[in-house]
Amino acid sequence: MNTKTEAITGGIRPLYRSRLVRPERAGHAYPVTVPQTALLEDALPRVDWTDAYAVSFPGRPPGDPQQWADAVFHGPPAWVAALFGVREVLVRVVGIEPGGDHAFDTVAWHPDEVLLGTDQGHLSFRASVLLESRRVVLSTVVQVHNGRGRAYSAVVRRVHPLVVRSMLARAARKVQAAT
Repeated sequence: MNTKTEAITGGIRPLYRSRLVRPERAGHAYPVTVPQTALLEDALPRVDWTDAYAVSFPGRPPGDPQQWADAVFHGPPAWVAALFGVREVLVRVVGIEPGGDHAFDTVAWHPDEVLLGTDQGHLSFRASVLLESRRVVLSTVVQVHNGRGRAYSAVVRRVHPLVVRSMLARAARKVQAAT
């Protein structure tokens, strides 16, 4: 975060007060680079696209990685749950298998990270929930298998950032309230 200030008429104003650069705010999800972790490194044989978002805390994040994963993926905002419902209907129409309840099952675990995901005919994905010293990072890695996967992925990549940021910010509020 840039804490330099500039003198302006009437006082001093932080430089980060612009529409392009914003400080990391506790409880708000923001994009980050995908962290290099042992679980993510071996998650998929090939990775076609990735993204990662984080929420910051003034100290150590509350809870454990599984608690965060449950808060993120079980009980999303109502509009996200509705979007998942629409997804389940539409994928059947184009011949993609539905995700179902097993899509966000835990597949690997470390004390500071949990890895969730599933393998389907059109693509495989893994989601990592990593607790760092002052933030929680939610990363997604995807391997596309065929043309349906490429088409599906092209649509999902448009809404994925908004969905993930919303789910992570909501999880931050839920986990903080529970501790």
